Amino acid sequence: MKANSIFKKSILAASIIAITACSGTSDETIGQANSKTVGVITGFGSIYVNGVKYETDSASVKIDGASSFETSLGVGDVITLEGIVNPDGTTGIATAVSCNDELEGYVLDVSGLLGDGTGNLNVMGQTVKITADTVFNSDTMASITELAAQDIVEVSGFPDGTGVILATRIETKNSAEDVEVKGVITALDTTALTFKIGGLSVSYSNASEVPSGLANGLFVEVKTNTALSGDLNTGFVLAAMKVELEDDDSDFDGAEGDEIEIQGVVSEINETGFNFNGTRVEFSSLDLEDNFDVNSLVSGAMITVEGHIDANGNFIVEEIEEEHESEDEVKGTVTAVTASSVAIIIDGITEKTFSVNNDTRMIDEQDENVVPLHYFSLADVKIGEYLEVEYYTDGNGNDIATEVEREDAPQG
Repeated sequence: MKANSIFKKSILAASIIAITACSGTSDETIGQANSKTVGVITGFGSIYVNGVKYETDSASVKIDGASSFETSLGVGDVITLEGIVNPDGTTGIATAVSCNDELEGYVLDVSGLLGDGTGNLNVMGQTVKITADTVFNSDTMASITELAAQDIVEVSGFPDGTGVILATRIETKNSAEDVEVKGVITALDTTALTFKIGGLSVSYSNASEVPSGLANGLFVEVKTNTALSGDLNTGFVLAAMKVELEDDDSDFDGAEGDEIEIQGVVSEINETGFNFNGTRVEFSSLDLEDNFDVNSLVSGAMITVEGHIDANGNFIVEEIEEEHESEDEVKGTVTAVTASSVAIIIDGITEKTFSVNNDTRMIDEQDENVVPLHYFSLADVKIGEYLEVEYYTDGNGNDIATEVEREDAPQG
């Protein structure tokens, strides 16, 4: 488990007052109080995260701790955003945005990557889980299936506390300026000056910066500017340049009444509880309503927790929402578009209409004789353009788009 937890001691006293099976933001739990949210960017033109459109005209932006610009962020990046959510629950104003990648370094093994672009990658000894909802960005590769060992990638996502990262965005890099890996220390040997993060061995004997009191279970970030040694058979070793204690923006010491909303991944479910981003949640501590069946939780699934900071500085959980995963994808030419839907014709025969909302990832990959739009929205889509749509079907039979990607139309 991480040394710093979003829940601190209060998770055992958390009160779950509502559990729903949809994504978005609850009007009941979000008001004009200051809010802090951790989640995945789904679009720009402002910033869309966790179902809310945040105006960012006056917001500061930091990437890896350095001042930056909103245009340097991408769909699929995990951010921490501070601001205010309006009473409608779908709009707000951001005052500060920060983004830190979860992992950056060399791909070591691609044997777990499937032909459809899902599966697992070994990046720096960490298992990176790729799903249909993982955004892949590259200037040199058309598909994630083109990745090979020794390629350099930056991974955004959520760690499950067991050495597995659920990737929300993977971006290829031309060179490794600073290789970095985050994780929980295991197998610490203070004589040999080594420890492990996931399946990666770390030697800190020549590190210029090491925090005092290293211990198993601490969450750290390790940086190096040299290539790894070893191989898949003997294991890889990272020679650390720096070892830093890391809280990955998940330890919230907000003021009383501040609203908190955090996306993350479920893991290690058993009869007593489950892990959320590596933090243990005991079923016995939850006061569940609506007859929610905790047995429906699935390891690897994304959820969002919402709540507030109480008078004692504890994070009191008020709601859990299960995020929808993409079930299918289709491609076709746009036949109709409205403010909240788009229709395409597939294979020149079948027309399908998809609902589009604040949770839909909006990506422009149309670059033939044009520059792709960073601030891409449904308002930019025109009849006759070519789209790839990922979607799921809700309980009422409606097709809900999880991702809309505009592409160059195929030749012929």
